[in-house]
Amino acid sequence: MQDFKRFPVICSVGGINSAGRSSFDFSYKRLVIDNLDANSKKSLLKDLNSLTNSEISSEKDIFEKTLVRKVNSDLFDPDLLMKDVMNVNAAGQLPEGINLSKMYNSRQHPKGIQMTIFGVTDCLRNMGKDWDTEIKPLLDPKKIGVFSGPAIGQLDYEGMGGLLQSRKIGKRASSKHLSMSLIGMSADFINAYVLGSLGKTGTVAGACATFLYNLDLALKGIKNNELDFSIVGSAEAPINPEITDGFLATTGIADDKKVLEMQIRNNDDNSEEVDHKNACRPFGDNAGMILGEAAQFVAVTTLEFAIKNGLKILGGFTDVAINADGFKKSISSPGIGNYITMAQALSNTLKIGCSIQESIVIAHGTGTFQNRSTESDVLNRVADGFKLKNWKVTALKGMLGHTMGPAAGDELITALGIWNHGLIPGINTTKKLADDVLSDNLDFCLNTQEVDTEKVDAIYLNAKGFGGNNGSCGVVSPSFIKSKIDKKDLKDYEEKLSDTEAKRKIYLEESNNGNYDLIYRFKEEVLDPSEDMKITIDKISISDYKDIDL
Repeated sequence: MQDFKRFPVICSVGGINSAGRSSFDFSYKRLVIDNLDANSKKSLLKDLNSLTNSEISSEKDIFEKTLVRKVNSDLFDPDLLMKDVMNVNAAGQLPEGINLSKMYNSRQHPKGIQMTIFGVTDCLRNMGKDWDTEIKPLLDPKKIGVFSGPAIGQLDYEGMGGLLQSRKIGKRASSKHLSMSLIGMSADFINAYVLGSLGKTGTVAGACATFLYNLDLALKGIKNNELDFSIVGSAEAPINPEITDGFLATTGIADDKKVLEMQIRNNDDNSEEVDHKNACRPFGDNAGMILGEAAQFVAVTTLEFAIKNGLKILGGFTDVAINADGFKKSISSPGIGNYITMAQALSNTLKIGCSIQESIVIAHGTGTFQNRSTESDVLNRVADGFKLKNWKVTALKGMLGHTMGPAAGDELITALGIWNHGLIPGINTTKKLADDVLSDNLDFCLNTQEVDTEKVDAIYLNAKGFGGNNGSCGVVSPSFIKSKIDKKDLKDYEEKLSDTEAKRKIYLEESNNGNYDLIYRFKEEVLDPSEDMKITIDKISISDYKDIDL
């Protein structure tokens, strides 16, 4: 285990998107619902009912009230600008009926902040260890990291929307509007109101690769011995008229006219009525992207810390590869950077001994004309260079929508679900590849496929963003990681893990009954420097924290 002591591993996940919440693979299960057994479907149905506080009583209800679907104008478009002016009526909305603002004292928080609170709480509760009593006391406060933020900002009226609109509509901006607009506010809320963290903090906005850019900060900190534990994530709520209008101007978003034309070209059964649920078709003859909302968070620590403390090992990471595109025709056009990031991602996993022959790629797959040809060329050329044949590729945005900053987090949650259940979610909205999609060395999973997870050492995440923000990352399987643990250490670890699993089961039961107990500690336990802190030449002592060694 010597070389892997500081290998970064995932010890918990949490979050929410249009498929449901991330813990216990619920959102993943929604993506493969047709392949689930009766008990798994029943469990998914119960969780969605608890989450939405509504009557989702059948599979039909699940299909109608989750994933990409017709926009709920009452929630997202009350002035009907998207519906009547822009003619954009499909989006990946959170499951119908959910109201995060009612789950805690939200104090008019922007939706992105509400999703942050939910996602981080879900991640912490899912860990099976109490943060305040079982994890934080073991950590040097300066070796805790929090890296979280959206790609664009807190976009609704409680944030940037209110800051920009107030004067024009005859109102005054409040003192909250400016601070709530900041992209770093997601990380700030986690530190100040959830963890009480004194450690490293920040966010890197890398367009649609933002989640991976944040992850890169955590992995570098762990590998450089600057961090021992980190919360990484992103939350974005981009479904509103202003952001829709921006993407409409790029011609990249699917409006109803484009969707109908696509349905006719594809000889769909119903070509007279817009099929909003299948409006986005990655790598097919498509009409454009669809916006989605999501929050995805992971807890990352060292393999050594996970083993010592019996934390569940869900997977692990090699480095995040990040490269720009060089000279470009336009800020939104593709370039050469993504070829480099994907090749680096494969090389990084090979260097630690992973087999790549049975590996899987979860592509960026936006559903635009430009993406289908350029990303397929990236993957095809990389597969050729690494001598891979029938490299399995899937994509999620046809079902989830494009969630911007958290998009690669959606991919990560799905990768972990694949290892837990042996099913690759298909690109279900795409029935046939477009003629300009390159696939000589690729196997696009248009339908859900079973896979032998023991043979899959690595799953690759890919993210491409405006401006040349390319990020790719290899996620390493839990079984590969455990193979690097000494047998005696593994036995001790598995004994400790049983207690962790028992506590995770308690959270599963509580949350299934609608008790999420969201963590939001407003004005609680505020430290007083004169009473709670003492500084000497070699250390800083702070009440309820481990001493900081200077």
